[in-house]
Amino acid sequence: MSDRNGLIEDCRLAQGVLCDTAAIDAELAELHREIEVVTELSRKAIYENARTAVNQTEWAERNKAYLERHRKVLERIDELEAAKRERLGKAKIIEGFIRDIESRPLAITEFDEKLWLAVIDQAIVSRDGTFVFRLRNSSEVTA
Repeated sequence: MSDRNGLIEDCRLAQGVLCDTAAIDAELAELHREIEVVTELSRKAIYENARTAVNQTEWAERNKAYLERHRKVLERIDELEAAKRERLGKAKIIEGFIRDIESRPLAITEFDEKLWLAVIDQAIVSRDGTFVFRLRNSSEVTA
């Protein structure tokens, strides 16, 4: 923890990159405009069908195309909203990690299970009694 401020700064940088939802928000806004356009086109087609003589086969095809377009946009909105929720969840996790780092003393004097679980990815015990600790950053420590 000798460079706590550097670690916190790196975490904030990672949080900004990994958890940014600006592109998702922009695409969601565009998709909501698309929904409005499709809804208006469909409304006009229904109005036209009710007011004038229209070939029902052609009208049904056009209406079916509007409905399909609407369905695809809604599917994409669902995908983007799920991605946004995931990113916001990651942001909360990183924020919790940062708060945890800020509250810790500079020197760790006793075992901390939360820190252990945050750092260790896998612990392997060999037949000869040696331990290999695989850290989350992919490095290994043998003891």
